[in-house]
Amino acid sequence: MPPYLRLWLIALLACVIAAAYWPSTVFFYAKWSDIRMQTYSHGWLILAICVALVVRSRREIAAAPASISRPALLALAAAVIVWLVCYRASIEGLEVPLTPVIFWLAATAAFGWAVGRLLLFPVAYFYFAVPAWYGTPLKDLTVLAMRGLLALTGPSALITGDVITLPNGAFVIEEGCSGLHYVIVGLAVAALYGEQRRDPWRIRARQLALMAALAVVANWVRVYTVIQAGYLTDMQSYLVRVSHLAFGWCVFGVALLVFFWVAPVFEPEAVAAAPAAPRPDRPPRLRLELTGFAAAIATLLILPALSAGLKRAAPAPAEGGLVDPRGEWHPVPVDIRSAWLPIFAGADELRRQSFGNSAGDSVEVLTVGYRAQRQGAELWGETSSLLGDGLESVAERTVGSAVGPFREAQVADANHASSLIWWRYEVAGRKLVSPFAQQLWYGINAIVWNPPAGLIGLRAACRPDCNSARRTLREFIASSDLR
Repeated sequence: MPPYLRLWLIALLACVIAAAYWPSTVFFYAKWSDIRMQTYSHGWLILAICVALVVRSRREIAAAPASISRPALLALAAAVIVWLVCYRASIEGLEVPLTPVIFWLAATAAFGWAVGRLLLFPVAYFYFAVPAWYGTPLKDLTVLAMRGLLALTGPSALITGDVITLPNGAFVIEEGCSGLHYVIVGLAVAALYGEQRRDPWRIRARQLALMAALAVVANWVRVYTVIQAGYLTDMQSYLVRVSHLAFGWCVFGVALLVFFWVAPVFEPEAVAAAPAAPRPDRPPRLRLELTGFAAAIATLLILPALSAGLKRAAPAPAEGGLVDPRGEWHPVPVDIRSAWLPIFAGADELRRQSFGNSAGDSVEVLTVGYRAQRQGAELWGETSSLLGDGLESVAERTVGSAVGPFREAQVADANHASSLIWWRYEVAGRKLVSPFAQQLWYGINAIVWNPPAGLIGLRAACRPDCNSARRTLREFIASSDLR
């Protein structure tokens, strides 16, 4: 058997996963190539380092005993099913981080735990390129640090939320000012430093903590310097107008120098170097190698193909009907000047109705339907907004009605006029009020059929108060055909 056949098979596994699970691959590509945000622009370098780490261990990988791990194969099947659910539900925050896990389980299932252990660090290192890091806590910490520093050194500043107002200008501490990019890159450097030196894990933990602290402080220095430069030059400094990002990387470079200067303090006592791993010298077991590889490939491909086939054979979801109230409620013209302008990108159905009664009460009704939800066309996500741009939520809670619970939002328009919106999701035969629950329920069902997904929303003005609006909504629901 060729000495490094296993290495090529591992590379082929990675290519199959990149192709078969292409939504995650496209997401990685978009984030790594985003030159505007730049938070994950280091992803290509992280990928290259992961490949180099695997190639560096090629002799150990080739020398590891051949075996098929059935527990890893079962775990791989479970991970693929979870990935399919997250993909159908458009939960990218869970779908994308699952992809490296799927690769590791596939390699472990195909070649055994000995190979899995050798691939554990390269796969874990890949997470420095996974767009799953959250920068808001770092942003809040930066605002808090600026509050303290400016109070000590001046100038006087009014800090409201993430806006720092100076006597001659203002700065907004946005997500890009959190220093998240510096922290991720710094941790990646520290992790690679410890791996190259084969340091014990307790030493590596100290190195990571040191680098994280240095990266955070470096970002504070950057933001503080830019604020001071803006104040002293009446917002005309080159740092303020153009080069604060480049300046930040210069400060971060100094932080890296400090890390490499201080990190040797954590060095353990010298230990004897481990003997080099012998070159593979074992009986050829090509059939076992290929059997494990084929089992992993089959698991990776058959489950998504089966899901796609079942969905294709299932009938398309039926369209939702209009709300048809009974009794004293009757249709009235929809108010084209209404401040309620919901946004549901890619919706297959979006209907507006309006009803009134003899007492002068009125209810606006919204029905939304999707034959198939996907990223960018879903009931809940970045491209969907029940309130739209004309209303702002004041308070939310869950309320009961004659036909089950609804989610209630007390909202206000630009003129500070209040109203209540009640809504619920209707997905695959279930009525839900939690956005995440409806998303997950849709994903579970959507791996085998085409479940209907819709939303119904009701709005009533708070005249004279919101208790009267609440009574109006309950009376309308009790007299309608909602179930």
